[in-house]
Amino acid sequence: MSTTAGTASEDIIRHIIRDIVSHATSALKTRRANLLADASNGETVSNLPPRPQPPLTPIPQVKHLFASGIKSHIPIHSVSDTLAAFFVRAVVLDPANDFHIEHELSKDDVERLIGLCVENITVTNNPLTETIKMQVYFDSIFPAQADYLHREKMTRIANCSSILREITEVKVKNISVYEGLYRKIVSFVILRSHVGNATDIRVIREATAALESVFPQSELAAFISLSRAEKEAQLNGLTQLVTGIRLFNKQLGKGGDTVDDLVSLCATELQEISKELGSSMENTESMIQTFMAILDFSAQDASDTLTPGTLARLKTGIVFHRQFLMYLDALHEQLGRTKDALAQIGERFDETIRDLKATCKSKTAVPVDQVYPMFISLANLWSNWMDELFLVAFRRGILDNIEFHAKSFDMPLPETIFESSASFKKDIEPEILSEKEVIMKASEMMASISVINKSIEVVHPGNTTQYFKLPVEYGGYCPYNLIRRDGLVVPGDKNIGLLRYRDRLFSFASPEGAREFAKFPDRFMEGVLEMAKRSGNLVQLLHLYNYFPTVDALENAKSFTRQRLLGQMAMVSEAGCQVDTHIVDARIDPKYQWNEWELRRQALMLVNLKTKLTHSAQTDISHYRRESETQHYEPKSQFTQSSTESSTSVPRKVNYMAGLRNDGTGENKFKVLDLTVDL
Repeated sequence: MSTTAGTASEDIIRHIIRDIVSHATSALKTRRANLLADASNGETVSNLPPRPQPPLTPIPQVKHLFASGIKSHIPIHSVSDTLAAFFVRAVVLDPANDFHIEHELSKDDVERLIGLCVENITVTNNPLTETIKMQVYFDSIFPAQADYLHREKMTRIANCSSILREITEVKVKNISVYEGLYRKIVSFVILRSHVGNATDIRVIREATAALESVFPQSELAAFISLSRAEKEAQLNGLTQLVTGIRLFNKQLGKGGDTVDDLVSLCATELQEISKELGSSMENTESMIQTFMAILDFSAQDASDTLTPGTLARLKTGIVFHRQFLMYLDALHEQLGRTKDALAQIGERFDETIRDLKATCKSKTAVPVDQVYPMFISLANLWSNWMDELFLVAFRRGILDNIEFHAKSFDMPLPETIFESSASFKKDIEPEILSEKEVIMKASEMMASISVINKSIEVVHPGNTTQYFKLPVEYGGYCPYNLIRRDGLVVPGDKNIGLLRYRDRLFSFASPEGAREFAKFPDRFMEGVLEMAKRSGNLVQLLHLYNYFPTVDALENAKSFTRQRLLGQMAMVSEAGCQVDTHIVDARIDPKYQWNEWELRRQALMLVNLKTKLTHSAQTDISHYRRESETQHYEPKSQFTQSSTESSTSVPRKVNYMAGLRNDGTGENKFKVLDLTVDL
């Protein structure tokens, strides 16, 4: 019965997600078509705010290098199953929508759920929706960069599959076939190496000349006789050799005009994306400071300059920009690694070129076992360069997409509020102090916390290692401000110490917040979860992965049950009890009985035994198992004496050999004398 219900529940989820994707995608395409039609007619849409266009990637400078690899991750005017599942969870868990997740959804509930999800996905100028869209996009794409790079490489290999099949299927050996086969091998080498345009006559001539130097046409007969696997292996080796030769000739100035200058391309792209990334980070930090200053000013402003709706929108905007800044930091960190990797590749490439020049200097012929490995190394380094360039362009596409979400909503505020709140501006995160100062502040807070709640421990650099790298709950944000200021995300200050409660670390923006948390820690923790149910954009930012399914889990939402999708995780609670030491007496009588009726039964049993007779019987099981004893005597040692004592002796036989020394006269002859004496 439960299996059938689970299967039906999964079918409903698939139906909901499929309908949401279909309806939302159709609505976005219709809106896009209407906007384009109005723009072509010179009209503007008054009821919709201006919306930026999707980013145009790949970057024009590298567009010819990566035809489809970068474009494949840009979901223009489409809704993914993951995004639909994320909104299903957010809508159902929101108490304002009045969905009872403990019961099965009715038909009306399903239709209402689909309508709410489509409305949330297609709504415009909404920071909460744009935050969720950006989170789902980034968390789905950013960790999968290696997969997209592998997919790009597989695309290059697939582009050569048809010509590879034609080359390996050739069996006829004649001159006319050789010429066509050789041209196909040249085309395969160009396509497989991805260095130059295969239709450019200059590229074909360079590749043909390089191939002739390592694989002349006279070797085609032996090539045709090989098996398919051996042909493919040799073709891949020829591709590396030809690519290395062409790159070496380019360094010598003897060709390579059609070879892309990957070094300058990588430097240009890195410079552009670093500049754009730095500008975005600076603007985002400034915006966070401005929004926080306005909220701090409004908290002390008695004139109520801003409405509650505007204040709630400001808090949602801060959540977006905090998440946006985290993604920018992740991209910036990866770009730093890319710079180091490109520097290492450049050094190895230059070193290989110098070794090749030294080996080939003033020599008409060089051993192939010396130069071939260097040519292959050049080709591999060039391939690594292309991979890094693809990743840089790919990250540029990610940056363009998340910036597209940042430009998709505005924050209308009166001009006077900026001037009034200017004095409230402060750093978005507190400055890190020295360990001694942190220990001093933590000690002050420890004295007050120990009085309030003895189960909470204050952690600081004096009682732990790697203090500033410890993982903190809620992404390091203060739970007190989240609850007391209705969803305002304020980073905690590690300079005042961390609170450890139930093996979890919490950071707070002020000692007052830490003391209030210590009074009712469970209430604050439950309040954060309830707030995340109302605002789905807080799940990723606060790292609430133990309570809600992650984006990675929602990638396979169709295979999950209803409870797993909606975040109905198993309830887990901690419980404990304390007992006295050695409360049980060491003298334990196993026959002790306290029950009066049990004692009566034992007494009756003993009385009945007096009227019973004891007898025994032999059974198969007890055969040869009775107890018995047997006594025996050890044998004695005895002597016998006869009346006569006598002994016997045998003769000792002795032989003597005479005449061993021959004097030459012939008189002394060799003979053996028997000297045996009978004793």
